[in-house]
Amino acid sequence: MDFMLLVETYGFRASFSPELFLMMTIVAVFYLRYLGSQVGRRGKFSFLLALFVFYFALGGPLNLLGHFWFSIHMLQQSFLYLIVPPLLYVGLPDSVFRLLSNLNISNRVLRLFAHPVFALFLFNGAFSFYHMPVIFDAAMSNYALHNMLHLLLFLSALCVWWCVFTPEGTVHAMSSPKKMGFIFVNGFLLTPACALIIFANDLIYNVYTGSTHLLCLPFYSLTVEKPAFDISWLTPMNDQQLGGVIMKVLQELSYGCILGYIFFQWYRKEKDKTEDLEDPRPVAST
Repeated sequence: MDFMLLVETYGFRASFSPELFLMMTIVAVFYLRYLGSQVGRRGKFSFLLALFVFYFALGGPLNLLGHFWFSIHMLQQSFLYLIVPPLLYVGLPDSVFRLLSNLNISNRVLRLFAHPVFALFLFNGAFSFYHMPVIFDAAMSNYALHNMLHLLLFLSALCVWWCVFTPEGTVHAMSSPKKMGFIFVNGFLLTPACALIIFANDLIYNVYTGSTHLLCLPFYSLTVEKPAFDISWLTPMNDQQLGGVIMKVLQELSYGCILGYIFFQWYRKEKDKTEDLEDPRPVAST
């Protein structure tokens, strides 16, 4: 794809959303100034990578192309809800989780919306609801509804991942085995929505069959024509099925990486406990 053609056709602002880039830069500076000293290099890298992926998915050309091809839209969704929240949480110091758990208002919100069972059904239910054909077509044709549903999905994703990354002593903190079971169930609940898209016999989203589209950007919208890219093999049906495959594959990769991350953290913790029991400190002789 010729990205210069995108800029020439839709303009720099629509292609790269400089307002969102400025917002992500401000968040990055604030993070490095006030929170970066409380985490290691891996934490800083994770948080900054999350900001970059968020901008790339929502403010860069991916958002623009996602209005014309369903497969790219699903790639965007995967980045926003399966990759960005875990990266953000890995980069946050424990003090932030404890502050949110102790503040009266945020504590009440977390106890309800970040409860493991509620969060599971909230995120997966919202994701399935968003991809119902009538809802999806309406959202892609209405700026306010589009942004509202995306915000709901992102907040519900933050709630579901809170249960996995919040440390001990905070709201809804879970043991490592429970976290692994939670991720497994979460992946299972997301499968039906992907399967319905992959194995559908007909086109289910009318919004991708037309040549004119409403481009919903973070701060404004405009009506645009589909770019003149020659992708002969990407028929509307192939595009739809590819979108479901992309979502499922990236979900498996994301959940698999996080399962591995939690398992090895748990393994090292249990190993340290065992070593402490097997090698107690020697008692000084008198």
